[in-house]
Amino acid sequence: MTLEELRLLRVVQGVLVRNYVDTQKLDVQVIGSSVYIEGELHIFDYHPGKRNSDEKAEKDLGMKRTLLHIEQQIRCLGEVTHLQMKLRNWERRGMQWVAKHETLG
Repeated sequence: MTLEELRLLRVVQGVLVRNYVDTQKLDVQVIGSSVYIEGELHIFDYHPGKRNSDEKAEKDLGMKRTLLHIEQQIRCLGEVTHLQMKLRNWERRGMQWVAKHETLG
């Protein structure tokens, strides 16, 4: 890994941490100017006391927004030419992210 790849890896990890992503469950790799993220996406819940009847739908909507925001932040980095996110619990469908547990039925 070159110093530039290592620097880019740290920047991408910083984006994930600033969005409260549990980075222990993700494998982030940088090869050249390409970023690869694999694993399960989990966001730390800092308001566990707040519960309501629409909790699951609200949580999924928040996750979708967070995923799009993370993706946008990484793609906006000038040195990133390619971003690939292979997540076990989320998948990209067209222009949006869909929870994989929604497809079971």
